Amino acid sequence: MKKVFCCLFLILSVVSFSSSAIKKEKYNPVDKDIFVFDQYSADAINLKKYSGLYSEPNSRSLFYPSYKKYNGMEGYLDKEVKVGNKVYFKIVLKNGEVLYLNDLNSYDQIVSVKNYQKRLDEIEKLKEIKFPNIDDLYVAKVETDPKLKDIYIITFSNGLRLNNANLNGLLSLSEKITNPNDLYQFLDIISTDKINFTYNSQNNLIKIELKSEPLSIETFIFKEKLYTTTVTAILSNKDRLFIDNFKILQNDNIYEPSSDLTFKSKSGTTVYEWTKFILNNQFVSYVNSLNDKNDVKVRFYGSRKNVEKKIDSKTIAKIKKLSTLNALLAKYFKSGLE
Repeated sequence: MKKVFCCLFLILSVVSFSSSAIKKEKYNPVDKDIFVFDQYSADAINLKKYSGLYSEPNSRSLFYPSYKKYNGMEGYLDKEVKVGNKVYFKIVLKNGEVLYLNDLNSYDQIVSVKNYQKRLDEIEKLKEIKFPNIDDLYVAKVETDPKLKDIYIITFSNGLRLNNANLNGLLSLSEKITNPNDLYQFLDIISTDKINFTYNSQNNLIKIELKSEPLSIETFIFKEKLYTTTVTAILSNKDRLFIDNFKILQNDNIYEPSSDLTFKSKSGTTVYEWTKFILNNQFVSYVNSLNDKNDVKVRFYGSRKNVEKKIDSKTIAKIKKLSTLNALLAKYFKSGLE
Protein backbone atom coordinates (compact mmCIF):
# COMPACT_ATOMS: atom_id res chain seq x y z
CA MET A 1 0.00 0.00 0.00
CA LYS A 2 2.86 2.35 0.81
CA LYS A 3 4.35 1.72 -2.64
CA VAL A 4 0.99 2.50 -4.27
CA PHE A 5 0.77 5.86 -2.44
CA CYS A 6 4.35 6.65 -3.48
CA CYS A 7 3.53 5.91 -7.12
CA LEU A 8 0.38 8.03 -6.97
CA PHE A 9 2.33 10.89 -5.41
CA LEU A 10 4.97 10.64 -8.14
CA ILE A 11 2.33 10.66 -10.90
CA LEU A 12 0.52 13.64 -9.37
CA SER A 13 3.84 15.44 -9.02
CA VAL A 14 4.63 14.91 -12.71
CA VAL A 15 1.15 16.07 -13.76
CA SER A 16 1.40 19.09 -11.49
CA PHE A 17 4.84 19.92 -12.85
CA SER A 18 3.65 19.56 -16.46
CA SER A 19 0.69 21.87 -15.94
CA SER A 20 2.69 24.46 -14.02
CA ALA A 21 5.82 24.32 -16.20
CA ILE A 22 4.54 27.17 -18.38
CA LYS A 23 5.07 30.50 -16.67
CA LYS A 24 2.50 33.27 -16.73
CA GLU A 25 2.56 37.04 -16.74
CA LYS A 26 0.15 39.90 -17.34
CA TYR A 27 -1.04 40.19 -20.93
CA ASN A 28 -0.10 43.66 -22.19
CA PRO A 29 -0.33 43.89 -26.01
CA VAL A 30 0.10 47.68 -26.25
CA ASP A 31 2.44 48.56 -29.17
CA LYS A 32 3.13 44.86 -29.78
CA ASP A 33 2.82 42.72 -32.90
CA ILE A 34 -0.29 40.63 -32.23
CA PHE A 35 -0.75 37.20 -33.79
CA VAL A 36 -3.34 34.40 -33.72
CA PHE A 37 -2.95 30.62 -33.68
CA ASP A 38 -4.42 29.62 -37.06
CA GLN A 39 -7.57 27.62 -36.29
CA TYR A 40 -7.79 26.49 -39.93
CA SER A 41 -4.27 25.01 -40.14
CA ALA A 42 -4.62 21.60 -41.83
CA ASP A 43 -1.58 20.22 -40.00
CA ALA A 44 -2.79 21.37 -36.58
CA ILE A 45 -6.28 20.01 -37.20
CA ASN A 46 -5.05 16.61 -38.39
CA LEU A 47 -2.41 16.23 -35.66
CA LYS A 48 -4.62 17.86 -33.00
CA LYS A 49 -1.69 20.02 -31.97
CA TYR A 50 0.45 22.89 -33.23
CA SER A 51 4.14 22.65 -34.06
CA GLY A 52 6.55 22.69 -31.17
CA LEU A 53 7.25 25.76 -29.03
CA TYR A 54 9.22 25.98 -25.79
CA SER A 55 8.15 26.69 -22.21
CA GLU A 56 11.67 28.00 -21.49
CA PRO A 57 14.34 29.45 -23.79
CA ASN A 58 16.07 26.08 -24.18
CA SER A 59 15.65 23.02 -26.38
CA ARG A 60 14.82 20.75 -23.43
CA SER A 61 11.46 22.42 -22.77
CA LEU A 62 9.75 21.47 -26.03
CA PHE A 63 5.98 21.94 -25.82
CA TYR A 64 3.23 21.18 -28.35
CA PRO A 65 0.18 23.45 -27.88
CA SER A 66 -3.02 21.40 -28.22
CA TYR A 67 -5.30 22.43 -31.07
CA LYS A 68 -8.38 22.23 -28.85
CA LYS A 69 -7.05 24.74 -26.31
CA TYR A 70 -5.05 27.14 -28.45
CA ASN A 71 -6.83 27.44 -31.82
CA GLY A 72 -7.78 31.06 -32.46
CA MET A 73 -5.94 32.28 -29.35
CA GLU A 74 -4.21 35.66 -29.57
CA GLY A 75 -0.74 36.52 -28.38
CA TYR A 76 2.06 38.98 -29.05
CA LEU A 77 5.77 38.92 -29.73
CA ASP A 78 7.48 40.39 -26.69
CA LYS A 79 11.25 40.33 -27.17
CA GLU A 80 14.29 38.36 -28.24
CA VAL A 81 16.07 36.24 -25.67
CA LYS A 82 19.68 35.23 -26.34
CA VAL A 83 20.97 32.01 -24.81
CA GLY A 84 24.55 31.32 -25.85
CA ASN A 85 24.63 31.47 -29.63
CA LYS A 86 20.88 30.84 -29.97
CA VAL A 87 18.09 33.40 -30.17
CA TYR A 88 14.58 32.66 -28.90
CA PHE A 89 11.53 34.85 -29.39
CA LYS A 90 9.40 35.33 -26.30
CA ILE A 91 5.66 35.29 -26.92
CA VAL A 92 2.90 36.08 -24.43
CA LEU A 93 -0.54 34.59 -24.96
CA LYS A 94 -3.88 36.13 -24.06
CA ASN A 95 -4.30 33.62 -21.23
CA GLY A 96 -1.02 34.93 -19.75
CA GLU A 97 1.12 31.94 -20.72
CA VAL A 98 4.69 32.64 -21.80
CA LEU A 99 6.18 30.53 -24.58
CA TYR A 100 9.23 30.75 -26.82
CA LEU A 101 9.94 29.94 -30.43
CA ASN A 102 13.35 29.61 -32.01
CA ASP A 103 12.58 30.37 -35.66
CA LEU A 104 10.17 33.19 -36.29
CA ASN A 105 10.26 32.88 -40.09
CA SER A 106 9.53 29.17 -40.41
CA TYR A 107 6.79 28.86 -37.77
CA ASP A 108 3.77 29.02 -40.07
CA GLN A 109 0.91 28.29 -37.66
CA ILE A 110 0.63 31.76 -36.17
CA VAL A 111 -0.70 34.61 -38.30
CA SER A 112 -0.75 38.37 -37.80
CA VAL A 113 -4.15 39.72 -36.76
CA LYS A 114 -4.46 41.74 -39.97
CA ASN A 115 -3.69 38.76 -42.21
CA TYR A 116 -5.84 36.51 -40.06
CA GLN A 117 -8.91 38.70 -40.51
CA LYS A 118 -8.29 38.71 -44.25
CA ARG A 119 -8.03 34.92 -44.11
CA LEU A 120 -11.30 34.63 -42.18
CA ASP A 121 -13.08 36.77 -44.78
CA GLU A 122 -11.75 34.58 -47.59
CA ILE A 123 -12.78 31.41 -45.78
CA GLU A 124 -16.32 32.71 -45.23
CA LYS A 125 -16.62 33.30 -48.98
CA LEU A 126 -15.37 29.78 -49.69
CA LYS A 127 -17.95 28.33 -47.30
CA GLU A 128 -20.72 29.88 -49.42
CA ILE A 129 -19.67 28.10 -52.63
CA LYS A 130 -22.43 26.19 -54.40
CA PHE A 131 -22.53 24.10 -57.56
CA PRO A 132 -25.18 24.94 -60.19
CA ASN A 133 -28.38 22.88 -59.99
CA ILE A 134 -27.19 21.03 -56.86
CA ASP A 135 -28.61 22.22 -53.54
CA ASP A 136 -27.57 19.44 -51.16
CA LEU A 137 -23.82 19.60 -51.82
CA TYR A 138 -22.10 22.13 -49.58
CA VAL A 139 -18.71 23.08 -48.13
CA ALA A 140 -18.20 21.03 -44.96
CA LYS A 141 -14.73 22.24 -43.97
CA VAL A 142 -12.04 24.73 -44.99
CA GLU A 143 -8.39 24.40 -43.95
CA THR A 144 -5.22 26.29 -44.74
CA ASP A 145 -2.26 24.60 -46.40
CA PRO A 146 0.79 25.63 -44.35
CA LYS A 147 3.18 24.74 -47.16
CA LEU A 148 1.54 26.94 -49.80
CA LYS A 149 0.74 30.63 -49.36
CA ASP A 150 -2.90 31.65 -49.83
CA ILE A 151 -3.98 28.08 -50.59
CA TYR A 152 -7.06 26.63 -48.90
CA ILE A 153 -8.17 23.01 -48.79
CA ILE A 154 -11.93 22.76 -49.22
CA THR A 155 -13.80 19.59 -48.22
CA PHE A 156 -17.34 19.14 -49.54
CA SER A 157 -20.15 17.17 -47.94
CA ASN A 158 -19.60 14.27 -50.39
CA GLY A 159 -15.95 13.95 -49.35
CA LEU A 160 -14.46 15.80 -52.33
CA ARG A 161 -11.26 17.64 -51.31
CA LEU A 162 -9.78 20.36 -53.50
CA ASN A 163 -7.58 23.38 -53.03
CA ASN A 164 -9.06 26.72 -54.02
CA ALA A 165 -6.86 27.03 -57.14
CA ASN A 166 -8.27 23.78 -58.55
CA LEU A 167 -11.77 24.66 -57.37
CA ASN A 168 -11.94 27.65 -59.71
CA GLY A 169 -11.52 25.34 -62.69
CA LEU A 170 -14.12 22.90 -61.38
CA LEU A 171 -16.75 25.60 -60.78
CA SER A 172 -16.28 26.94 -64.29
CA LEU A 173 -16.46 23.46 -65.79
CA SER A 174 -19.56 22.54 -63.76
CA GLU A 175 -21.51 25.27 -65.53
CA LYS A 176 -20.99 23.38 -68.81
CA ILE A 177 -22.39 20.12 -67.41
CA THR A 178 -26.01 21.19 -67.41
CA ASN A 179 -27.71 17.94 -66.38
CA PRO A 180 -27.72 17.71 -62.55
CA ASN A 181 -27.44 13.90 -62.64
CA ASP A 182 -24.38 14.10 -64.87
CA LEU A 183 -22.83 16.71 -62.62
CA TYR A 184 -23.50 14.54 -59.56
CA GLN A 185 -21.80 11.63 -61.30
CA PHE A 186 -18.87 13.80 -62.37
CA LEU A 187 -18.33 15.07 -58.82
CA ASP A 188 -18.65 11.56 -57.42
CA ILE A 189 -15.93 10.30 -59.77
CA ILE A 190 -13.41 13.03 -58.97
CA SER A 191 -14.05 12.64 -55.23
CA THR A 192 -12.89 9.00 -55.42
CA ASP A 193 -9.71 8.22 -53.49
CA LYS A 194 -6.59 8.30 -55.72
CA ILE A 195 -8.41 10.05 -58.57
CA ASN A 196 -6.89 13.53 -58.68
CA PHE A 197 -8.40 16.69 -60.18
CA THR A 198 -6.05 19.57 -61.05
CA TYR A 199 -6.50 22.84 -62.91
CA ASN A 200 -3.87 24.92 -64.71
CA SER A 201 -5.31 28.42 -64.96
CA GLN A 202 -2.59 29.67 -67.33
CA ASN A 203 -3.47 27.10 -69.99
CA ASN A 204 -7.10 26.63 -68.92
CA LEU A 205 -6.33 22.93 -68.73
CA ILE A 206 -8.06 20.44 -66.43
CA LYS A 207 -6.49 17.05 -65.70
CA ILE A 208 -8.27 14.15 -64.02
CA GLU A 209 -5.83 11.37 -63.25
CA LEU A 210 -5.58 7.92 -61.73
CA LYS A 211 -1.84 7.58 -61.36
CA SER A 212 -1.01 3.97 -60.66
CA GLU A 213 1.15 1.14 -61.86
CA PRO A 214 0.88 -0.84 -64.10
CA LEU A 215 -2.07 1.11 -65.60
CA SER A 216 -2.49 4.86 -65.35
CA ILE A 217 -5.30 6.92 -66.88
CA GLU A 218 -5.40 10.67 -67.59
CA THR A 219 -8.27 12.77 -68.89
CA PHE A 220 -7.52 16.27 -70.18
CA ILE A 221 -10.13 18.98 -70.77
CA PHE A 222 -8.75 21.93 -72.72
CA LYS A 223 -10.42 25.35 -72.55
CA GLU A 224 -13.70 23.65 -71.59
CA LYS A 225 -14.11 22.60 -75.22
CA LEU A 226 -11.96 19.58 -76.03
CA TYR A 227 -11.28 16.41 -74.05
CA THR A 228 -8.89 13.48 -74.47
CA THR A 229 -8.34 10.39 -72.32
CA THR A 230 -5.10 8.42 -72.45
CA VAL A 231 -4.07 5.08 -70.95
CA THR A 232 -0.49 4.35 -69.92
CA ALA A 233 0.83 0.83 -69.37
CA ILE A 234 3.96 1.24 -67.26
CA LEU A 235 6.47 -1.03 -65.56
CA SER A 236 9.23 -0.09 -63.13
CA ASN A 237 12.13 -2.46 -62.64
CA LYS A 238 15.78 -2.55 -61.58
CA ASP A 239 16.90 -3.46 -65.10
CA ARG A 240 15.61 -2.62 -68.54
CA LEU A 241 13.66 -5.51 -70.04
CA PHE A 242 13.24 -4.02 -73.55
CA ILE A 243 9.47 -4.41 -73.46
CA ASP A 244 7.65 -4.40 -76.79
CA ASN A 245 4.13 -5.54 -75.87
CA PHE A 246 1.68 -6.15 -73.03
CA LYS A 247 -1.62 -7.91 -72.34
CA ILE A 248 -4.26 -7.56 -69.63
CA LEU A 249 -5.66 -10.80 -68.24
CA GLN A 250 -8.45 -11.82 -65.89
CA ASN A 251 -8.71 -15.60 -66.13
CA ASP A 252 -9.63 -16.25 -69.80
CA ASN A 253 -10.71 -12.65 -70.42
CA ILE A 254 -7.77 -11.08 -72.29
CA TYR A 255 -7.11 -7.62 -73.70
CA GLU A 256 -4.59 -7.43 -76.53
CA PRO A 257 -3.65 -3.91 -77.70
CA SER A 258 -2.96 -2.93 -81.28
CA SER A 259 0.41 -3.97 -82.66
CA ASP A 260 1.61 -0.45 -83.46
CA LEU A 261 2.43 0.55 -79.86
CA THR A 262 5.84 2.04 -79.11
CA PHE A 263 7.46 1.63 -75.71
CA LYS A 264 9.64 4.34 -74.21
CA SER A 265 12.08 4.04 -71.34
CA LYS A 266 13.72 6.19 -68.69
CA SER A 267 16.72 4.97 -66.72
CA GLY A 268 17.96 5.89 -63.26
CA THR A 269 18.07 4.02 -59.98
CA THR A 270 14.78 2.60 -61.28
CA VAL A 271 14.09 1.87 -64.95
CA TYR A 272 10.65 2.83 -66.28
CA GLU A 273 9.26 1.40 -69.51
CA TRP A 274 5.87 2.48 -70.79
CA THR A 275 3.54 2.94 -73.71
CA LYS A 276 0.66 5.40 -73.99
CA PHE A 277 -2.43 5.20 -76.17
CA ILE A 278 -5.76 6.97 -76.58
CA LEU A 279 -8.67 5.38 -74.73
CA ASN A 280 -10.61 3.42 -77.35
CA ASN A 281 -13.83 1.43 -77.58
CA GLN A 282 -11.97 -1.88 -77.41
CA PHE A 283 -10.35 -0.92 -74.09
CA VAL A 284 -13.61 0.49 -72.69
CA SER A 285 -15.53 -2.69 -73.58
CA TYR A 286 -12.84 -4.83 -72.00
CA VAL A 287 -12.73 -2.80 -68.78
CA ASN A 288 -16.50 -2.93 -68.44
CA SER A 289 -16.41 -6.73 -68.86
CA LEU A 290 -14.04 -7.20 -65.91
CA ASN A 291 -15.22 -8.67 -62.62
CA ASP A 292 -14.76 -6.04 -59.89
CA LYS A 293 -14.22 -8.71 -57.25
CA ASN A 294 -11.17 -10.35 -58.85
CA ASP A 295 -7.66 -9.05 -59.42
CA VAL A 296 -6.28 -8.49 -62.90
CA LYS A 297 -2.80 -9.17 -64.28
CA VAL A 298 -0.87 -7.05 -66.73
CA ARG A 299 1.79 -9.08 -68.51
CA PHE A 300 4.69 -7.21 -70.07
CA TYR A 301 6.65 -8.96 -72.81
CA GLY A 302 10.34 -8.10 -72.99
CA SER A 303 13.25 -9.48 -74.99
CA ARG A 304 15.00 -10.35 -71.72
CA LYS A 305 12.01 -11.75 -69.84
CA ASN A 306 8.29 -11.37 -69.26
CA VAL A 307 6.93 -9.77 -66.08
CA GLU A 308 3.45 -9.77 -64.56
CA LYS A 309 1.98 -7.08 -62.32
CA LYS A 310 -1.34 -7.23 -60.48
CA ILE A 311 -4.11 -4.66 -60.43
CA ASP A 312 -6.36 -5.04 -57.40
CA SER A 313 -10.14 -4.98 -57.59
CA LYS A 314 -10.36 -1.48 -56.06
CA THR A 315 -8.18 -0.03 -58.81
CA ILE A 316 -10.27 -1.83 -61.45
CA ALA A 317 -13.38 -0.11 -60.04
CA LYS A 318 -11.60 3.27 -60.35
CA ILE A 319 -10.55 2.54 -63.95
CA LYS A 320 -14.20 1.79 -64.71
CA LYS A 321 -15.18 5.13 -63.20
CA LEU A 322 -12.79 6.98 -65.50
CA SER A 323 -14.15 5.02 -68.45
CA THR A 324 -17.62 6.24 -67.42
CA LEU A 325 -16.26 9.77 -67.09
CA ASN A 326 -14.99 9.65 -70.67
CA ALA A 327 -18.49 8.77 -71.92
CA LEU A 328 -20.01 11.54 -69.79
CA LEU A 329 -17.66 14.17 -71.19
CA ALA A 330 -18.59 13.14 -74.74
CA LYS A 331 -22.05 14.63 -74.10
CA TYR A 332 -20.68 18.11 -73.49
CA PHE A 333 -17.30 18.44 -75.18
CA LYS A 334 -15.64 17.54 -78.46
CA SER A 335 -13.01 14.86 -78.65
CA GLY A 336 -9.50 16.24 -79.09
CA LEU A 337 -9.07 13.75 -81.93
CA GLU A 338 -11.85 15.20 -84.10
